[in-house]
Amino acid sequence: MASASAQGDRIASAYDFQHLEEHVAQADAVLFGATTLRLGGTAMRLQSPSLIQQRLRAGKPPQPLQIVCSASGDLDLALPFFQQPIPRALVTTETGQARWQGSSAFDYCWCADRPHWDWSWVLGQIATVGIQRLAVLGGGHLFASLLQVQAIDELWLTVCPLMLGSSAPSLMPLKECTSPTMTLVSAVPVGDEVYLHYRLGYGEDKGTMIET
Repeated sequence: MASASAQGDRIASAYDFQHLEEHVAQADAVLFGATTLRLGGTAMRLQSPSLIQQRLRAGKPPQPLQIVCSASGDLDLALPFFQQPIPRALVTTETGQARWQGSSAFDYCWCADRPHWDWSWVLGQIATVGIQRLAVLGGGHLFASLLQVQAIDELWLTVCPLMLGSSAPSLMPLKECTSPTMTLVSAVPVGDEVYLHYRLGYGEDKGTMIET
């Protein structure tokens, strides 16, 4: 995690980006929060020609669907995100949906407050457009809300050798979340970093595959 003043700067290695890109290439869509988008300005678009070709050979579009979650829908059209050659979707509220009425900025727009924020309904809508594997890229509040509905099946963590001050946020706001069991699938050291893969369990079989 970066400190509050880091403004989204990357703290991990080039290999970490490659590792992330490989997993994004396997996803049908990626989901991230509005703050993550505002800090970075862009989507996690595939840049590797070999990974793009791999998707095309598998009969998939060159880029996974990029889904931003924003209750307010208050997103700046000047962000590079809106100029990238990618499919885009928005998960929002009735208020946020009204902001984008008549706009072609998003290929899909799903209203999640029915009357309360309903992730089960949203995930069902995402599935109707052919999304079977969804990767969650941040931030912490979004991840925690999906844990609350037991929608996270796998967790990928990169441990970086960097000590931060007290301004660093916690990994995620889990106070109201039921902690799942975590089974270590693999731990791979690369240089000074360690790449961890966990499988999450909730005491019952959940059908939705989401990873972070």
